[in-house]
Amino acid sequence: MGESKEDLVEQPLGTLAKVLLLAWSLLGMLPLSAMVVGYHFLPSSEWMSTTSLPGLGAGLVSAGLVLWLFLKGARMVPISDMNMAVGAVFAPIFGYLVGKNIVVIAGPMIFALVAGRQVELTFTVARADSDGISRCTSPLELEGLPLVFDTLCGVSEDFRRELEPGQRIVVIGRGTSLGVYAEGLRRIY
Repeated sequence: MGESKEDLVEQPLGTLAKVLLLAWSLLGMLPLSAMVVGYHFLPSSEWMSTTSLPGLGAGLVSAGLVLWLFLKGARMVPISDMNMAVGAVFAPIFGYLVGKNIVVIAGPMIFALVAGRQVELTFTVARADSDGISRCTSPLELEGLPLVFDTLCGVSEDFRRELEPGQRIVVIGRGTSLGVYAEGLRRIY
């Protein structure tokens, strides 16, 4: 009852900011979530070169915003100096990755789901002889893609044995010219 007009305006704006921040975070985490579920999306090399500068900008803005929010929140909740230091280091890294993922990967990923069709995109092999790890056996690493999104897992040993760094391959799957959900591979002779 005793709320001023400013309080009534600030409350919806604060709620809108929280909703937008949550949506931004969820959208930025979408590419990693899809990988965990087993859908590996590869952005095209052309899209990567086109969005490198906008992705950097979105990542830096997002990093600054997340760091600002962390520092603002840290003033409201008492945390130790060690947690403050760790959070101040990792908050901007998380923010950068989320912002960059939205521009570089999430957009083409959603577009491929909605408007995708069977496509074949060409990529360059970076490494085909890695042993891999428990979550990614017999990996095939590709050039020019962002970290984590540059590796295809479960590629047959016979196929990997025939490949050398610098060789071109075709990734087949549902997608667009912006990227593809990898379903199959073919060598280019």
